[in-house]
This record gives sequence, C-alpha cells and structure tokens, in this order.
Amino acid sequence: MSLSRRQYLLLAVPLLAGGRRLFAAEFQGLEGFAANAGPPCGPDEQLTPAVPADATYKKGAPLRTRLAEPGMPGTPLTLSGTVAGVACGRIKGATVDVWQANAAGAYDTAGFKLRGRQLTDGEGRFRIETIEPGNAGGRARHIGLHVNVPGKADFWTEVFFPDDPRNATDRRFNKALVMKMLQAPKGQKAGLFDVVLKL
Repeated sequence: MSLSRRQYLLLAVPLLAGGRRLFAAEFQGLEGFAANAGPPCGPDEQLTPAVPADATYKKGAPLRTRLAEPGMPGTPLTLSGTVAGVACGRIKGATVDVWQANAAGAYDTAGFKLRGRQLTDGEGRFRIETIEPGNAGGRARHIGLHVNVPGKADFWTEVFFPDDPRNATDRRFNKALVMKMLQAPKGQKAGLFDVVLKL
C-alpha cells in the first residue's frame, strides 16, 4: 500500500521526535565534555607525560588567571592551552593549578606569589598571565601544573622552555613537555601547551 505525502509526514514527525529524545538520553551526563571544541582525540593521540609531585607545590592557591603582580621583575609571559581526554575530548571544569619560581629562581613558600588555579572553560581552555621563571635549584626553567578532573586521579606535569640550555641536564626534562612558543609583542613571550589525559 502506498502512502500519501500527508500520511508519510504524519508518521515521520513522531519518529524523528522520538529519535531526538533517544539521542539526548544517550548522551546525558556528558555535560563536562565540550562538543566540537577542536580536533577530536583518539587512541593514537600522544598523552602528556606525568612527573612526580615535588615539594615546590603548595595546596590552596587562590583562583586567578594573573599570577604576576604589578611591578614584579621578569619578562611577561602568557601561557595558554587546553585539557582534554584521549577518548572524551576537551574537558570543561578541570582545575589547573599553576606554580613557578620568580625571575631569580626562588619559590614563594610563605605565601602564594606566582601561584594560582583556575577552571577550564566550556572548550577545555586555560590561560595564565605570568613572568618567565628563573632557573630554580640549578634546574631548567619550568612551570608546574597540577590538573584535577572531578572524580578522576590527580595529574602532575611540568612545562619547559625550548631554548634553555639546562634542558640537557635536567633529569625531569622531557621534550614532550616543551611549550610551543607563539608570536608575542616585543619584550613579551607567549607559549602554548595542551594537556592530554588518559580519560
């Protein structure tokens, strides 16, 4: 029996609506992952290497994106990037805790200078405004990152600079942890570093 165009539409519309409800139910609970927020992750994506946590980390840093205080010596540096899971794509609401030495290579252990944390946005992005750190304890210049995704294990890593001669002698150095330097205004630096987790 052939259906008229009117009969076909009367049958098709409820089916399409039901399909939309099934699709929504299937993906309920994935609000934490930003859809279509960049290249999809896959099993061949390179995971960010982890490093052991060390004594330079201090819990309780304030929520902020600007770590450098007015008048603080050092070359201005903007570090931006994303947090993503190898299977789930970019992650919204991950806590990115950042800390570093000052331009002279000293960490603030009494307070929270050059320490801060923030939540990734809807596309898994983070951004900090800081200064280029000095060589602390004879190590290569680096910035510490502690990433926490709610309900998952904590992740610790470090971000290195490509032009530091001490990279060759730093035992924690890994070329996969080198930030990509971007164009920046004269007298400033900008870097890009994406964190890919086994999630």
